[in-house]
Amino acid sequence: MLAVVVVFGGGGGGALALQPSSGNAVRAYFEAWNRRDMEAAVACFAEDATYEDTQYAGAFRGKAALRAHLLRVAAALPESFEFVVDGLADAGDTVGVRWHVESNGKALPFARGCSMYECDDGGLIVSGFDVPEPAPFKPGDAGLALLSFASNLIKEPARLAPLACFVVYCQQLFLAEGQLLPGPSALQLDPATWIEVRDLSLNFWLVGPMLAPAAFPVVHPCLEALFNVVLAWSALFAGFLADSPAFLPTVVGMQFLTNAFYLNYLATRQVATTLDVRPNPVAESKALPLAMLAVFALSTYWFFEGRVDDFGDLPTRLDSFWALLSQDRLASSFVVDLVLYALFQSWLVPDDLDRRGVADKMPLRLLASVPFFGLVGYLLARPPLIAPDEG
Repeated sequence: MLAVVVVFGGGGGGALALQPSSGNAVRAYFEAWNRRDMEAAVACFAEDATYEDTQYAGAFRGKAALRAHLLRVAAALPESFEFVVDGLADAGDTVGVRWHVESNGKALPFARGCSMYECDDGGLIVSGFDVPEPAPFKPGDAGLALLSFASNLIKEPARLAPLACFVVYCQQLFLAEGQLLPGPSALQLDPATWIEVRDLSLNFWLVGPMLAPAAFPVVHPCLEALFNVVLAWSALFAGFLADSPAFLPTVVGMQFLTNAFYLNYLATRQVATTLDVRPNPVAESKALPLAMLAVFALSTYWFFEGRVDDFGDLPTRLDSFWALLSQDRLASSFVVDLVLYALFQSWLVPDDLDRRGVADKMPLRLLASVPFFGLVGYLLARPPLIAPDEG
């Protein structure tokens, strides 16, 4: 069911008066949608009810599955959507509804359909069957995700900024040749690039090169420092794991493809409701920002003092590092990552402060706008997250 508001036809301009028939449950279900009251909507169904939407491959069986479906759809649809009932036929234990969807009073294309409901002797719906206009394939969750994405862009046009950066970032980093970034694209599968990735990964957090330098690959120290700062900055975002269940795989992905994951998340995110929030020990730990600050400090030292015998004094290593940046796509992409993190690191802060019940948000928001160090300070200074059932 794609409705969030129900307007019954017939010139009355409001909900129809309830009649002593099985149609009462159907009307109550629609009216619950009108209030976005999913518990009341689910209460119109019997415990073992089945609900089938032909946009999905299978039926939703039982109240738990139906509740999850309704909540997911309600979160995805803009408030302007109205499910207009053009006709309702009540045959006692069977009710048929003909409907179309409107947005701001205008009918949407390919958004008409019919629904059939069967009710038991107690007036509860035991089965529902939605038949929207035919689609060439069953879009299911993919269609809902696309609709949710479009809805979020309409409600928050600012999401266009990370979306545009995401498109340009991926195109330039993975596909483009001879444009903004030097070196071959990912499509070229350049062996030197993959060797560079391997060596940087082996030297992760500089532990190996500092403890046993002869046993680990020799990589330009400025590049190693830059690589580890990017990873440390990426790890800081684990402090926002309460933002959404989808953010955990994003944070993991950021350790490998940084802004390809982060910018996409900013453009498409569904913020967790207050009732969904549960404190995560890693996200709430003060050790996280302190550890990443230590990695930053170590990387800074390594940038200036690492591998002196191989890369010389500061002017010499800076000259060679600049030459590397001018011809190496991986190295130059790290610089782009740092710039994008600086621009977008504070985007998750307002919702994080809301979850924590902070009234005066401006000081912490200003702190979080300072690249890297401000994010460290924010994660240290923010109040703890309290679960709803503990508050």
